[in-house]
Amino acid sequence: MRDQTTKEIIGIVAIIIGILIIVYPALLGWLVGIFLVIYGVLELIMMPKGS
Repeated sequence: MRDQTTKEIIGIVAIIIGILIIVYPALLGWLVGIFLVIYGVLELIMMPKGS
């Protein structure tokens, strides 16, 4: 359940970033960097404690 929610959130964020890149192409580097940082933090938080 939680994994599905995370994928939905990432999908929504990806759509928003895509629209912003079409409107403001200069933001590409910043948006990709922010997206990767958020994705990495989510992956670390979602990791099982036993690993």
